[in-house]
Amino acid sequence: MTREKLRFTDEQIAQADSINIISYAQSSGYPIKQVTPRSFKIEGYGGLYIHSDGHKWNWFSQNKGGGAIQFVMEIENKTWVEAIKYLLGISHEVVRFVPPVAEKEEKEKGEFVLPEKNNTFKHIFAYLINSRGIDKEIVYDFVKKHKLYENKHKSCVFVGFDKEGQAKYASIRSTNTSGKSFRCDVENSDKTYPLCKEGTNDTLCVFEAPIDLLSYLTLIKKHNIQNFESHCISLGGVSDKALNYYLKENPNIKKIMLCLDNDETGHFACQQIREKYRDRYKIVRHVPEGKDFNEQLLNMNKAYPKTVENEAIHTVAEEEMLFSQ
Repeated sequence: MTREKLRFTDEQIAQADSINIISYAQSSGYPIKQVTPRSFKIEGYGGLYIHSDGHKWNWFSQNKGGGAIQFVMEIENKTWVEAIKYLLGISHEVVRFVPPVAEKEEKEKGEFVLPEKNNTFKHIFAYLINSRGIDKEIVYDFVKKHKLYENKHKSCVFVGFDKEGQAKYASIRSTNTSGKSFRCDVENSDKTYPLCKEGTNDTLCVFEAPIDLLSYLTLIKKHNIQNFESHCISLGGVSDKALNYYLKENPNIKKIMLCLDNDETGHFACQQIREKYRDRYKIVRHVPEGKDFNEQLLNMNKAYPKTVENEAIHTVAEEEMLFSQ
């Protein structure tokens, strides 16, 4: 008996692959939720992310990905032929996915006000220098440039400015080392304006969080890397809003080094940034040894402990100097 070879036209294959993966997953009853501005996850499939446009997916832990056809092959355990036949057969049944209605961006924002400063820096110094292992001079430098201070609740406040030097964004990180940590953005913050270290060369290093940025600078110093002149920014998450702004403000940048976390969210965000910017910039990835660069720094400090404890010690004169900046 001869076996008939089923063939599809290019139009049929394109039609099957054009089905929105998010729409398909939702119509098929899979529990789907948005986890970042540009990605969705299906509960129970750890590491499987769907791009918000619904046409790409990646399962990082399995090293798999593709479009709608490959998605059905993986999720439904079908062959390529079976997946196309299935998608063509149900294409009229798939209900178009409508993302949750976000609060209108046009909604009038209130005034952005920085949290009140404390009359000391000792809690953020102890936390960042002793607990997080960040170099004392690097912490002092950010304080002197008004990009870091301590608020009345003894928390770290990291500040982002616009090109006129006006504070537009601030994130708060508690300094407690036991129990649940607290972090949030200050109300009416604009994530367009990142915490940054301005550079002079054509490379921009991109981090998720301020502490990762400070930790990276500390690692650079510990490895005796001289004349590190790259730009550094913290996104305050994985949205590329701040990245897009910083690139426009610094047209000399030619290379983006992605220093996002070594986890599923970080991997997915790096892939999306790479796809969006690779036609205009050279994109490279610096993966931390551990979850993030602070974990790498702390592990390095454990492996090579200091012989003298001197980092968080500061004098009254130093505090007065910092307040006078």
